[in-house]
Amino acid sequence: MAKQDPTAYHFGTALIPANYTICGVKLLPFSLGHYILLQQTYNPIVSNDVQEMPLADTLYWFFQAILICALPYEDNIAIMNDDKRWSELCEQFTVNLKKNMDADPSWNIYNKLKLFKDYINFYMDIPIYTEEKSSKKEQPSGTDWLQNIYLTFKKLGYKESEIINMNFRKLFYEWCSYAEAEGAIKVWNKMDLQSLARAKGLL
Repeated sequence: MAKQDPTAYHFGTALIPANYTICGVKLLPFSLGHYILLQQTYNPIVSNDVQEMPLADTLYWFFQAILICALPYEDNIAIMNDDKRWSELCEQFTVNLKKNMDADPSWNIYNKLKLFKDYINFYMDIPIYTEEKSSKKEQPSGTDWLQNIYLTFKKLGYKESEIINMNFRKLFYEWCSYAEAEGAIKVWNKMDLQSLARAKGLL
């Protein structure tokens, strides 16, 4: 009898990620750079309160999120600092969006929002892990988790652009492998996850 594969997380899904096209725009794999830009522009699309906003606000923030996620981090920065290029991009997007809506009579903003959430969730799927006990008495860090991940990848020899534009799924999987090899965490295997699901009544 073949031995059951205990692997819960498969790196191939990070190397060959899912493709998403929303409102006629092909999105890049969701990256650390995209996340930072959405946070820095206070875009609420990444929160769970989108449907509580007025429709006009929902549309504005949703369309901005799509435009951000369609471009690499460096291109986003260049365009955001150039009002003319940003206006041109918005106009192109609006024309393309109208064609997209006209071609689909069932077009619905909330269906598109759900698809965008699916896109985010796919890439933000961090493996479940537990922190290993350390003999050192460590104080909680005052820096945020993004900075800690960034510095880890700098130590691993990645260039800034590679880190910023790396898809989050790959970023998380590589970080977990590194942290587990260092003895800092223990990533749950398939049997651990099945036990958790049974405890929650999901199996």
